Amino acid sequence: MKFDLLNLKSSFLILLSILLISSSPYIYCQDDDDWEESETDIEYLSGESKKEMIAKDYYTNGDVKSGYFSENKNVYATFTLYKGNSYAFSIGAADNADNLKCSLFGNNFVEKIFSQVIEVNNYKVFYFTPEKSGTYYMKVESKEDKDSDSEWMYYYGFKQTKK
Repeated sequence: MKFDLLNLKSSFLILLSILLISSSPYIYCQDDDDWEESETDIEYLSGESKKEMIAKDYYTNGDVKSGYFSENKNVYATFTLYKGNSYAFSIGAADNADNLKCSLFGNNFVEKIFSQVIEVNNYKVFYFTPEKSGTYYMKVESKEDKDSDSEWMYYYGFKQTKK
């Protein structure tokens, strides 16, 4: 009886070891097709646009703001911008979003500084040097009619302009 119990325990341990060993590669190793950074990721888009800003000597702390349009179809941000600085605004849309429209306003949404459509799976960096210091407003709006988990992102950078 003792021999059978010992044999049963060892069989169980061998089976358990085989299962753990055979499942380990699946748990810890993924195929390249399963996990791949692509242009559809907000993280990828923000990283690429940050590279563009840095190449043009803009400072950014990398504080990316992102969210989903299922929560709100329009996103608003307020910035205090200063004369003497130049600013870069990066806006992006994930692969599951429809085109976005981004606009920058001054003077309590009266003065439209720029407005442009941003395509899906893409980002756009807008450059702006204010003629006067003040509060500026950015609006990012979804052109979607459906509720979905479409993702957006934005962040900005600045540099002091030489006089």
